[in-house]
Amino acid sequence: MKIGEFARKHQVTVDTVRHYMAEGLLTPLKENTQYVFSEIDDEVMDNILLLKSMNFKLDEMRAYLLFQTMFSANSLSGSGSFAPRFQEKLEQNRAEIKRLEEMNALIEDRLKGAEEGFRFKRGVALSFIGRLRCPDCRQTLEVERPELLHNEIMSGELLCPACGRRYFIRGGVLADRPLPVTSMPKQGDISGMIEDYVRNNDDSYVLNIRELYQKCAELAGKNCRNAQNILISGESSSFLVSAILRSMPRQARLFVHIEHDDTIIKYFQEDLFPPETLIYSGDIEKAPFQEPMDYIFWQDYDGVYLGRKLKLYPHARAQARLDCAKALVFQRDLDYPDEKRFFADLKKLGWENVSAVKTKRIVLARESTDMNIIEREGELEVQFGIYSFKTLG
Repeated sequence: MKIGEFARKHQVTVDTVRHYMAEGLLTPLKENTQYVFSEIDDEVMDNILLLKSMNFKLDEMRAYLLFQTMFSANSLSGSGSFAPRFQEKLEQNRAEIKRLEEMNALIEDRLKGAEEGFRFKRGVALSFIGRLRCPDCRQTLEVERPELLHNEIMSGELLCPACGRRYFIRGGVLADRPLPVTSMPKQGDISGMIEDYVRNNDDSYVLNIRELYQKCAELAGKNCRNAQNILISGESSSFLVSAILRSMPRQARLFVHIEHDDTIIKYFQEDLFPPETLIYSGDIEKAPFQEPMDYIFWQDYDGVYLGRKLKLYPHARAQARLDCAKALVFQRDLDYPDEKRFFADLKKLGWENVSAVKTKRIVLARESTDMNIIEREGELEVQFGIYSFKTLG
């Protein structure tokens, strides 16, 4: 029979047949310019497909196929002579099955966790409670109705016994007001958000942002290397915070300030928090801690500037360092702070600029979630930077 009929009989493509011929596994006779396939070729092809189904590679089946074509008309006779080869393949297949079962178990655990929904694992460490004070009368706060997980408070209230000021804990976040119940995102929502971000910005833009985050991680790692108390303030970029957290010393005491209800920061970064971490949501002037900070990373200068309420945590050591994210917008009709205004504002707060790392000028797509603090109808040319400051004097 001709090659096309032979391929159809064994339910493979002509290219597959030619490949086996090129590998020397099929050796049909050639009449004039065409190959003619015999019953022996049928048996060889059956054996190739059989051995392939057993997970044999082509080079592993050569000797067995040669034996079949030279000495036997029975597709399975002589297999005893090759018993060690078959036993070895059997053990390989068993090992592969075990590996795949273990892999499937990991996938099932991940899917099970996604189906059950996200659960917070970190709260307000009991070691923090003794250091928390009422900002008005400086009294130690008392704990009411705490729900604990691994010696950390996941929910409850803190009360000042002198003036009655209350703080509230929900999902392990401390707040100056009752926090509403916030539905957590699903795994598919997160992956979809990332895919949308990449799709709505061109490759050059995304690569510039990633490079900036990497530089920020290096800068933060250098500036907070010996810090005991670290403050991260703002809620503009969870990915930027992740870069910082990977660089900070694990022995440091971390304070995270977010002004609005935004427990999603824990969803993204809870596993990166050092053992002593306190997340506070609310007005920074009402924060129940006054620890002197050795290092501060401030994300929201632009946001608070536009809101006309420029406030930064006031307690910093004499040699403290401050890194601050800033966007430069090259569009004249926007009331947006430039570098000169930025430096002047930080100087009023007691900080002097010493260095900066910046992206190139890059075009921001209208659909991008970046810079959503300003209204715009089209593309925007921007430059992002991380600016380092030291305390004045």
